[in-house]
Amino acid sequence: MKDHAKYATEAEIRANVARIAERRKKGIRSQEEEERDAYFTDPANVEEIAATFARIELVKAMYKARKEAGLTQKEMARRLRKKQSYISAVENGRKNITFSTLARYAHACGKKIVLQ
Repeated sequence: MKDHAKYATEAEIRANVARIAERRKKGIRSQEEEERDAYFTDPANVEEIAATFARIELVKAMYKARKEAGLTQKEMARRLRKKQSYISAVENGRKNITFSTLARYAHACGKKIVLQ
């Protein structure tokens, strides 16, 4: 399978960062930045943003628990009778996980789920 993505070089990344920093010094903001800031400061989005950050914390905790248990994604997938790609998607926040699968994931890592 061919990879058609264009990857930036380190020099291109540095140049982009420098360009953005210079624009910020001058107070110049892109439409994308304006829209992003408007979204994050709109009170109507508070719950959605909080839920997103909670989800990020959950997947970070899952990844950390798996690593601390010394398990690979492949080993975790075998224990949960799932595909490795599913474990990857869950840990990257691209796929939802049921509570029962989360409980099995935690058990495989020698952990328990605690609700606070």
